[in-house]
Amino acid sequence: MYFTGAGADFFIFYEMRLVYLLIVSTYLFFTSCDVIDDPTIKFEVEYNEEVYGPPPVLTVTEQTGKNVLVEDFTAHQCGNCPQAAIIAEELVENNGGKVFALAIHAGNLAVTNEEYPTDWTCDEGNAFWDQLEFQANPLGRVNRMDDPGDYFSPEEWSDLVSLELEKSTSIELAIETEWDSNGKNLNIHVYGEYFSSDNNGDPIFIPSGEHRLSILISESHLNGDQLDYSQDPEHVVNYEFNHLLRTSLTGHEGLIVISNPVSGDSFQSDFTFSWDNNFNINNCEIIAIVSDENGSIINCLGHYVFE
Repeated sequence: MYFTGAGADFFIFYEMRLVYLLIVSTYLFFTSCDVIDDPTIKFEVEYNEEVYGPPPVLTVTEQTGKNVLVEDFTAHQCGNCPQAAIIAEELVENNGGKVFALAIHAGNLAVTNEEYPTDWTCDEGNAFWDQLEFQANPLGRVNRMDDPGDYFSPEEWSDLVSLELEKSTSIELAIETEWDSNGKNLNIHVYGEYFSSDNNGDPIFIPSGEHRLSILISESHLNGDQLDYSQDPEHVVNYEFNHLLRTSLTGHEGLIVISNPVSGDSFQSDFTFSWDNNFNINNCEIIAIVSDENGSIINCLGHYVFE
């Protein structure tokens, strides 16, 4: 595994005149520029009702329980990462549409050079990497349990996924997409509804505070160079990358959709996304995540555009 650290430089201004200059320059900057808290948010995603008409009205017809997101922090110069990808893929395949994987290329082993020329990173992935309390490849998160900074080795993922699948969830999700091949736009509709009890009548805790919706896009069946210690030669020139995080519609933190929800509350968020032709839409999955104010995932759902 590869370890990284981060440091910070601190500047202290003692002269009152320097403090004054700093205040003045800060004021001028913020009054002349738009302030963007999360630079990864794609702002041109408001649903275009004028072109596409009213959005469909979504509902959930049954409570299906908690789903799980496995985030695999990987890199193309990480020789142990292909084995972690196999574990993530098996968890997806063996859990009947309840587990979703996200391969996040980040860290120093994800940099490009002559042997590994393709940049698989993105702004959102780098932001997720920065959230980790300890940075290494391969490590992962499972539903961002307890705290987004928590991390687990690939050998722990299966047990953690099983534990998460046994838990109830207070929110059920539905996703619907519509592809406009002429305008090259993808309409994405996400609906969430809150419940205070499960199918057996047992109570479910609904987290208080602000709940955020994140819309991420992953792509599979991408080919490129990968270091793989289990292969001979170790440099695999046509390795297949799956579930690779490509971008988001909402920034890495997501957008606030509801505050202090109670049973029966619901929301629907609708987006029109101008498709990036660098992504093969036939191989892309939309992943919707609802997280609580601590960043833990309450529930998630994946949806392939053409499934």
